[in-house]
Amino acid sequence: MVRSAPQRGTGHEGGRNDASVPSEDRSKAGARVALAEGARLAFRRLTTRFFLALRVKVVILLGLAALIMLAASGLLVFHVYDSEAGERMHTRAVIVTDMLASAIGTSDGDADLRDLVSRMAEQSHVDAVAIIDEGGRVIAASKDEGDGFSASPISGRDLRQFLAEGAAALRPVETAGPGLAAFLRRVSLPGGEAAAVFIRLDQAALVESLKAKAWNVLVWLTGAIIVGMVTVSLLMQRIVVGPIEALRNFAERRELMPDLPSSGPADEIAIVASALANSFKATSASESRLASLAHTDGLTGLGNWSFLKSRLAEEIAEAARTGETIAVMILNLDKFKDINDTLGHDSGDAILQRTADILRGCQKPGDIVARLGADEFGVVIRGAMSSDEAVEYANRFIRAVGVPFRIGAQEIHQTACVGLTLYPQDARDPDVLLKNADLALSRAKFEGSGACVLYRHELHLRVMERNSIERDLRAALAQKQFVLYYQPKVDITSGRISGAEALIRWQHPERGLIAPDLFVPVAERCGFIGDLTRWVLEEACRQNRAWQDAGLPKVGIAVNVSAVDLRRPDLSDMVANTLVRHAISPQYLELEVTESMVMRDVDVVIGTLRRLRSLGVGIGIDDFGTGYSSLAYLKRFPVKRLKIDRSFVRDIADTRDGKIIPKVIIDLAHSLGLNVLAEGVENVAQLEILRALGCDEAQGYFLGRPMPAAEFEVFLRHSPNGLHPVEELRDVMTIAASKGSPRRQGVPGSAA
Repeated sequence: MVRSAPQRGTGHEGGRNDASVPSEDRSKAGARVALAEGARLAFRRLTTRFFLALRVKVVILLGLAALIMLAASGLLVFHVYDSEAGERMHTRAVIVTDMLASAIGTSDGDADLRDLVSRMAEQSHVDAVAIIDEGGRVIAASKDEGDGFSASPISGRDLRQFLAEGAAALRPVETAGPGLAAFLRRVSLPGGEAAAVFIRLDQAALVESLKAKAWNVLVWLTGAIIVGMVTVSLLMQRIVVGPIEALRNFAERRELMPDLPSSGPADEIAIVASALANSFKATSASESRLASLAHTDGLTGLGNWSFLKSRLAEEIAEAARTGETIAVMILNLDKFKDINDTLGHDSGDAILQRTADILRGCQKPGDIVARLGADEFGVVIRGAMSSDEAVEYANRFIRAVGVPFRIGAQEIHQTACVGLTLYPQDARDPDVLLKNADLALSRAKFEGSGACVLYRHELHLRVMERNSIERDLRAALAQKQFVLYYQPKVDITSGRISGAEALIRWQHPERGLIAPDLFVPVAERCGFIGDLTRWVLEEACRQNRAWQDAGLPKVGIAVNVSAVDLRRPDLSDMVANTLVRHAISPQYLELEVTESMVMRDVDVVIGTLRRLRSLGVGIGIDDFGTGYSSLAYLKRFPVKRLKIDRSFVRDIADTRDGKIIPKVIIDLAHSLGLNVLAEGVENVAQLEILRALGCDEAQGYFLGRPMPAAEFEVFLRHSPNGLHPVEELRDVMTIAASKGSPRRQGVPGSAA
């Protein structure tokens, strides 16, 4: 039974498509195709470059000229020798016919004529001789018709006409045949009758000899042309092509210009070479100057960031070979912007130049110093044996920069901080080392003036966490991941709930509850703090409105605002619109700012706080005592409440000296007509001492931890007449109040 062949490449059952080809075969086929394509492209590039070369062009041009000269010479030679062959045939015919004409006049009868014709036929190159009368009869012939002679082509009217003309000149006969030349001449027979002498010469033998001579001459001409062309080619290579190729190599590689042959001082190639060399020298000098400028700081003369990075890479390569340790240091001048703002940029430039001179003076041989930015300098320290040695070396720079000096009449005490990292302990890449040093510098700035921080891996983890928080913050507001916790404020004397502080928390879907200390600084840095503040205000007012509508005791809610918020010109408008939107009286809203915030851009902050206070909103200064506020500024601030920082409350019951600062703050606030709240109260001893010192309110875990809105609502519901729901705490405060503890008069404790 015959089985039909399966179809190939159709994809039907029994057929074979591309997928059935083994992958190894396909890869081999693809490799062969790629190899063939690569070879073809390489051959094309090679041939293209070969045929575009000037040397090849000159050779081709000279070769074409040689071929043209050879062709012209051959044509001329063969033309000359062909003309010479005709002239020789004619001369031979004249000689033979002259001899015949002279001999015919003295001949005696036909026998003598035949004998004469036979002797003439024996001459060289003579093929046949005949005498023909005017009737066309052959009187004598060296050949008969059987030997290839016939008189019929020259008989008849043409012969009679030729004889009748009476001319004695030779006339060629065109019917001589191939390789033969025939002529006619009129002669007179002894009887006076006219006759014609017919002579046929063998032209082939003569032509062959002349051709041999012509070829010989042509060979000599060819040799002479070749020798001439080779000589011209060598001269062209020496005088033109070689110098031009040298110019090309010089233009491509900018190597040293070789000595070029020239016919004189005005040689064009020499002039071009000189101009090109001068141009390259000028360009090289400009490039070197630009490279130097690109790697040099114009103010201090030190290298810049790119210079330090490239040199650091070289030092790392050398240290990898020798096994040395390298320290990378970044030094930052503290508060340099303030110097520019107060003393002017000229003074700032002078400080930068002084710092550069100090760093040059402190560096060891082999160290690298560069200016990285406006107020940052980088130092690469070679041969640092340990981290302690590197830190000590960095402290030398800090101490040298910190020596007091004068600019005009102003004495300057410049300080600096340093970030430090080590190779190979911390990293082996220049970019990573510089990044690590910058991270360490950020930590040093946080620790304060004169700090030197050595890079630790925890700094990198902290930055990664900060970046992760910044990334997730973008979605947190849209996805409503923030919640507010409320911590109660309690009047120490009466035990009444005087208010609550709204504390934001981030309910992260993966990391759980995140405290504000982690994400609020990140929000300030990346510009999200305004949105957070707006959300906190909205949520706090909305929740307070809901509690008041539910009949709960009316309490004020304190909301923290950032320094960025205080500098916003529309903060008061945003607060007013929020209060109106939720129908909240301004007396139930308080904005808390830290002491350090209000000392930045004091005039702007005072204007913002006064506009808020004019709305009826309370202003409180948080963490009082930890900043640098002046009493004169404090008197100008429209503040309602001071909050004693928890660091002063923590030690208030441990030592006798712990009461001094809280007592001073309380007396100062009361003398200015301000209310005082102590935060961080953790036990009854602290509470009693604060009451004894005259503090008005307290806040802390002892009185109530931060609670979600629902839990704080329960807390308020269990507060009888607004008093603290925990009876023991309420009894402690009321019993102490009945004993007559000091209390400032006229300061309300319920309004927040």
